[in-house]
Amino acid sequence: MRVRLPGGPLDLLRPADPDAVAFDPVAVDEGVEELHPPHWARLWPSGRALAGALAGADPGLLAGRAVLELGCGLGLPSLVAARAGADPVLATDRSAAAVGWVAASARRAGLRVGTAVAAFSPAEDALTGRTWDLVLAADVLYGAAAATALTGLLPRVTAPGGQVWLADPGRPEASRWLDAVRDTWTVTTRALPDGVALHVLRRRP
Repeated sequence: MRVRLPGGPLDLLRPADPDAVAFDPVAVDEGVEELHPPHWARLWPSGRALAGALAGADPGLLAGRAVLELGCGLGLPSLVAARAGADPVLATDRSAAAVGWVAASARRAGLRVGTAVAAFSPAEDALTGRTWDLVLAADVLYGAAAATALTGLLPRVTAPGGQVWLADPGRPEASRWLDAVRDTWTVTTRALPDGVALHVLRRRP
């Protein structure tokens, strides 16, 4: 599909029929897997809105910056970041199928986007060993478990002076989570299209 954005459109590969995509086996504990619906197979409003905000941002935000996307799904924000000159860019999702589609979209567009299968855990190999200037996430606060995991992960992956851009469509868990982290992060919020809010987080001194 072609997604129109500030700075020009991007072609995004996705399953032709998201409803026909098999459920994902996801490790939830040592030796335990659950089957999760393939929500990654659709381009949701928060992902589109976050990508649009990045595409319209000051070029200095992205050029030469290290960018990590959490729960990337189809990875449109990561593609936008790479097109704007961010390097390195790493798109992560707990679904192996999702990151496979992101890698295919990046190759087709001639963009450098690394991919890795990773949940919101600081123990994940892909999320250890470095920090990132900009951390992106679109519509990831869908439950208490995700919120708790994100609380522990973000301080470990965000570089000193870095930012977190979190796009959310108004999920109740997002409001609770933002209230809970304001002692650690400053939060600036602005409205994006389609009822999505962009929350920009910066670590407090």
